Amino acid sequence: MTTRRVSALLVLLGASAAGCVEPVTLAPPPPESELAVGESREVTLRFLRLDVKDFAQTLGPEELRRLPRKTLEETWLFDMELRPLVENALDRFTHLPLEEAKALPQPAWNMFALLNMTPASARLDGTSLAGLTAVGEAVGISPSRILADLAGVGPNEPLAARSIVADVVLDQVVATHPRARIRSGPVTADHPEGLYDVEKGKIALTLYDVATDFASLSERFGRAPLDPAHPEGPAHPGFLRSASGLSAAEGGFRMTVRLDVNALPYRGVEASHARIASVNSIGGQIGRAFDFSDPRWLEVQGLAEDLSIREMTMTIDEDPTYLAPGTSRDPRPLGNSPVWNAAPWVEERVLAETGRRLAARISPHCTTYSPAGEVSDPFEAVRVCIDADGWVRIDVDPSVILAVPPPRPSYYWDMLLEVAEARMHDGGLAEGEANVVMPVHDVPVGVRTEDVVARIRENIETSPVVLRDMAEALTQNTRGDADFFYVQPDGTAEDWLYFVAPEDIRKDTEGNPVRPYAYTSPGFFADPALTRKVSSRVEIDGDDTHEKVRIEPGDRLYVKDAEGRVFEIVAEGKPSLHRLTLVVTRAS
Repeated sequence: MTTRRVSALLVLLGASAAGCVEPVTLAPPPPESELAVGESREVTLRFLRLDVKDFAQTLGPEELRRLPRKTLEETWLFDMELRPLVENALDRFTHLPLEEAKALPQPAWNMFALLNMTPASARLDGTSLAGLTAVGEAVGISPSRILADLAGVGPNEPLAARSIVADVVLDQVVATHPRARIRSGPVTADHPEGLYDVEKGKIALTLYDVATDFASLSERFGRAPLDPAHPEGPAHPGFLRSASGLSAAEGGFRMTVRLDVNALPYRGVEASHARIASVNSIGGQIGRAFDFSDPRWLEVQGLAEDLSIREMTMTIDEDPTYLAPGTSRDPRPLGNSPVWNAAPWVEERVLAETGRRLAARISPHCTTYSPAGEVSDPFEAVRVCIDADGWVRIDVDPSVILAVPPPRPSYYWDMLLEVAEARMHDGGLAEGEANVVMPVHDVPVGVRTEDVVARIRENIETSPVVLRDMAEALTQNTRGDADFFYVQPDGTAEDWLYFVAPEDIRKDTEGNPVRPYAYTSPGFFADPALTRKVSSRVEIDGDDTHEKVRIEPGDRLYVKDAEGRVFEIVAEGKPSLHRLTLVVTRAS
């Protein structure tokens, strides 16, 4: 059932649930003009109540998309660990069937080959390491063996461990994205800008992500200004080109919310015109609207047992200029390559940092190689050393004649960077054309469904502002721009006037307030100069956010609206038990 139909049904039920139905009379429409100073108008408010128990609303993606985007984006579900996702994505990509990998665009194929590079499969042509081939030929040793010994891996093991590549991607590509560090949320005293920190290595998932079938992830984690206040300034290129579909069971994702509320809106007065407006009643009841002791208050159905993202394409952009490997040991500890001055998220910087972390795992050692075959007095023809700083030296005995010189001394990461940059541009790619593109399918999320559901429940339970916004979005019955409204507390026939609070301001279809909360003197006063306040935030039915005052026939009050105009309010009388007639006069 749609929200509109539910609201209409509630109104009809309210009329029949009142016990004794008051006659309905049609009053002439109020004047359209604003009140002039000294002008008075009479308005009669009615209080209707419909207490609904277990008011259940089931929301699938289609129903979610009808809710205001702001509410969806601020309804935080949980922070998802990215390490399992990135590691699984890398694993899926590097294990693509060969024929499928060959069909990839050239940049993606180059990265596939690079991530799968082993000492045995390494192509060193076009780099200074090509000299290893000459050294190997001179001593009768395979260059792949020399490279394997240097790296401390087997000849057929990848040179770059998946875990280290994932670490670098998380640290330098994901964590540097401005939208990975924060998430949107409700504006509160502790978070006046509506921004909340996200733990490093995680990304925040919201109802908006569910409503958009996770396509919103590529929107959020695509290109973004580093400083949101200056969108024309430097930007992060992003790391997700596309994403869609958290795996769902038969029937798809559904979320059922149950409320115990008075489902009808309050009637109030827009003072400038002395006309009736409606205020959503949910905000004042939020403290008791949800029964958290009942596990059925929030139920999530339709998620698959093994969660995965149906499709995801990760990207890492190349720097448009050639970043040459270093040629000097100084400045220590990284050398003189310009790659270390590049943005941390560019492809070359990611490759260099991966090499640096790989070098840190290699124990300092020297390996000597002698010519193949039996000789009576073997000599050390070649000596390959890597020290604790990652500095590599390849020394060749002067008696060994080489067609090309051996590789020059360099840091281990500079050697790998040179090879990687050469292989990135295989297929004739020019500088700036070798952006990494890694398309994968059915990537495991790495978190159990039951944990996801538990986090969703916990995070929503502990966010009363989100609960209120969600509940109000389900009813959507604010009409007009009331300055105050009429309430009879539960179980009484007392008459109270409540001054509107920020959460009562009518919202547009995107969930944003249609006007600022510009009241400079919220509340009710006994004098037109507003020096004697008679209202307070006394708690009634769990509400302690509204300025409120009890009113009886003959009482005279004063209020100031958002434009600074002052109005006199006189309680004229009570036509019936649940009605209150007020005379509103503009005082200034």
